[in-house]
Amino acid sequence: MPDDPATDEPEQTDGGADLELDEILSLLSERYRRHALAVVDGQPEPIPIERLTDQVAGREFQRPPDDVSMITRTQIATALHHNHLPKLEESGVLTYDSDEGEVTAVAVSGTLASFLDKIRRHEG
Repeated sequence: MPDDPATDEPEQTDGGADLELDEILSLLSERYRRHALAVVDGQPEPIPIERLTDQVAGREFQRPPDDVSMITRTQIATALHHNHLPKLEESGVLTYDSDEGEVTAVAVSGTLASFLDKIRRHEG
C-alpha cells in the first residue's frame, strides 16, 4: 500500500546520531550554527531566541553579549531565525518554535556529538 504524502510526518533523527558525515560537516560549517548548538546542547528547558542570540553574539565576538551592538545582535537573530535554526531543526538536532520564539535542545549524539565536543574545546 503506497504511503499517503499528506499524512507522512518528516522523519526525525536522534540528536544527529543518524546524520551522514556530509550533513554533519554542512551543519557545523557555519559558526552561528556551531554556537547555537553549543548553547542549547544539554539545556533541559526551552531557550528564548533573545537569550540564544545574546549567547551566540557573545561567543562569536568573545565578549559579554551586552558589549555587542544591538544592530549586530539583530543581524544575528535574523540569521538564526531565517537560516540556521530551521536548518538545525530540519536535521533533527533541535526544535525551533518560531511562534513562541523558543529553541529546545535534542540530546546531541553520535558523530555530531564528537565533532561538537572537539569544536567546543577549540573555539571555547
